Amino acid sequence: MTIESKMIPNIPEFLIRETIDGIPFYYKGFRDVINKTKTKAEIMADSGLQGFIKSWLMGLLFQHLDLSKYYIFVGETGAHIDHRNNLALDLSVYDKNVLTPDKITTKYIDVHPKLVVEIDVSVELESSDISTFDDFLLRKVRKLHQFGTEKIIWIFSKSKTVIVATPDNKWDVLEWDTDVELLEDITFNIAKHLAESDISLDEREK
Repeated sequence: MTIESKMIPNIPEFLIRETIDGIPFYYKGFRDVINKTKTKAEIMADSGLQGFIKSWLMGLLFQHLDLSKYYIFVGETGAHIDHRNNLALDLSVYDKNVLTPDKITTKYIDVHPKLVVEIDVSVELESSDISTFDDFLLRKVRKLHQFGTEKIIWIFSKSKTVIVATPDNKWDVLEWDTDVELLEDITFNIAKHLAESDISLDEREK
């Protein structure tokens, strides 16, 4: 049975986080909103760790990247590829020669980012027997590569893993105590930075 055949009708459109190949992917926890045990604001928020990593990486880029050449965006920036593909990007870097001033509007950005960094998987599908890795993560990475994105870095806090994916089909799966390049020799090491910040993850909190 295909993913398309498992769609549940009557889910409010405001619970859709992303659409890939015409398939809606909902905010993680959307069932709690439907059941009225949580609000939309509650399921949209980052965890403390996600916010910490995201703001740290943004700071590294702002500190070391040539801001005359690049824009740095953070926090579910909308990327519009076509009418069947609207993505939400945790952290993205755009070349100013590609994202020209006339392309910055009140709508989603419709040109490709140079770099995308994602932290964890913040979506759910209607059916629990559909793989978020195969049907969401792989689709999103491939769609961004087809769009022109040169590198996608996906960070997983539970498994302490970092995936670096480039369009040449080379995927590096790394432990997060590894030095990982963002752009132009700017590197990060999550485990090292957490230790330097006196942050120790308790097993019950991951």
